[in-house]
Amino acid sequence: MMDYIRSLLSFIFAITVMYMLLDCEIKHKKNRYLLGLYATVVLICDGFIMLKFGYAHFMKLYPLLVHLPVFLGFVIASKFKPIKVFFVLLTLVAISTSFSFVGLIISYFFDSSRKVVNIVAYILYLPAGLIIYKYVRPLFIYMMDNTDKGWLGFSLIPLSYSVLIYSIGMYNLDNVAIGSMIKDAVLLFILVFSAYFLILRFFRQTREQLTLQNEQNLLKMQVASAQVHLEELKESQEKTLIYRHDMRHHLDMISSYLADNNKTEAQKYITAIEKNIEDAVVKKYCNNYSVNLILYSYITKAKDELIRVETQIDLPEKTAISDMDLCVFFANTLENAINACKSIRSNKDKIIKIVSKINNNKVYIQITNSFDGTVIFVDDMPISTEEGHGLGTKSIVAVAQKYGGVYSFTTENGIFKTSIIL
Repeated sequence: MMDYIRSLLSFIFAITVMYMLLDCEIKHKKNRYLLGLYATVVLICDGFIMLKFGYAHFMKLYPLLVHLPVFLGFVIASKFKPIKVFFVLLTLVAISTSFSFVGLIISYFFDSSRKVVNIVAYILYLPAGLIIYKYVRPLFIYMMDNTDKGWLGFSLIPLSYSVLIYSIGMYNLDNVAIGSMIKDAVLLFILVFSAYFLILRFFRQTREQLTLQNEQNLLKMQVASAQVHLEELKESQEKTLIYRHDMRHHLDMISSYLADNNKTEAQKYITAIEKNIEDAVVKKYCNNYSVNLILYSYITKAKDELIRVETQIDLPEKTAISDMDLCVFFANTLENAINACKSIRSNKDKIIKIVSKINNNKVYIQITNSFDGTVIFVDDMPISTEEGHGLGTKSIVAVAQKYGGVYSFTTENGIFKTSIIL
């Protein structure tokens, strides 16, 4: 009986952790019902086979009866490619079987008590799930979102482990409760644990490298924006000095118009002076200095490309989100928006809208832009066929994931919309 309970808990643990690691989100009720029906059919079939042929025979067919249906179900439910789902599935197989082997190792000192094996496995499920959620899940999701290569190589490690474990005991503890077999299992466990330690370390280093690269790119953007800002300030200061120098001449000209009772020309002259003064002032879009530099730089670029820009930005000087991450989002999103608008022939159709709000200490930002053509989506992410492009959207996703936020990329009627809540 305890073996049945352990197998059931192992199955529930694996499904739960796979759901976490694959960041599944089934939005439509119809899909939920279909997956629920699929799971029900699989459970009924598996239950019938277990009752008909017994537990031992069922465990021999476990990869076919359980692993394969779970794999197919998550391929449908998750947004990731099958090879990534395959790696996560094999990882959970390795973790789940490792619990049993830890129990076997401990039970070896208690006359190989079967109860000890099951109790140890019961105890390990909950803390292991919490550790995976807190420390492993962020690395997995980041890598799956930002890396498309190398997953076949990663999968070979847990696949080899699963094949060897299956060949040793076919998932039946009675077949491995022998001293020599336990030694082999312990060796395999140590090797796979070491391999996963290296994989997670590689995931962490890759994330740090990509984060550093994004920050370096942002620093370059900030320096360029600061240079533009300083040039504008310098030009503004020079214009101010000129206006101060010429103010007496302007006043004399206005006085002359008024003396001739020519109010129309006087008003035109005053309007022209006001316009020149406004052009000399650097526009402020928000209270956050760093973000304002980025906004000013990219909005200036957009206007140089004859793109109409509408803004409704409410960002205080300080938020819970770092200035660096806010700048990463605005810089990448606006650069993509400007590039998309450039391909539009008619200037009147070129438009970018920037909206930012603070609600319940959450930062909501939405940037929309017009575009011409078709946007290709893979796993709800827009992709670019041009070499060197596509990193911007990955940087946006990385910012959202860092703060446990929500992001989306959508298109409708020639409008591309990027939204993020942090």
